[in-house]
Amino acid sequence: MRFEDQDNNLQNVATRYLARDPESLVLSGYRGWLAFAADRDISKLEAIWNEFSKKLDHKCALMAMSGLENLIRKMGVCAQCPLRFHCQGTKNLCRDECLMLALISSLQNGDEESAYLSASTLTSTTSAKGAIEVLASATEFAMALKLGGKQLLPIEAGAVRWIIEKSPNPESATVH
Repeated sequence: MRFEDQDNNLQNVATRYLARDPESLVLSGYRGWLAFAADRDISKLEAIWNEFSKKLDHKCALMAMSGLENLIRKMGVCAQCPLRFHCQGTKNLCRDECLMLALISSLQNGDEESAYLSASTLTSTTSAKGAIEVLASATEFAMALKLGGKQLLPIEAGAVRWIIEKSPNPESATVH
């Protein structure tokens, strides 16, 4: 297999992964809430609600919206630097988006190590308190999706460590 074929195959796998409902809901919800926080454009929240309502029953959609709001608020308080995100529809993922996917996935799949690694990196704190508070607030969102039949694929701790070690320094990255 040629290198170009391997690269195209990886892109196809990534595209299929992000097209799955569970991962798509997490990513679009995260991006939408942060875009709302940055722009104060209520249409961003309406778009999230519309997507959640289409893919989850009403009760799970309400719990997911509430859980995601609590999570974003808690991360905004605990993070030492602004959370990074791309615009809706962007095919690429930044470090914080990868960590958000890993956080929700690990909570749904019972992987405490991955969950803690993701939360502590997203909060950029050396204190366990901030990470534990983020874990607690993320649980409502993760479980609302899971109850709605939207379980993310597992992301192992080794992959989370790789994301943390290999991704660009967040202080030098830009908010899109």
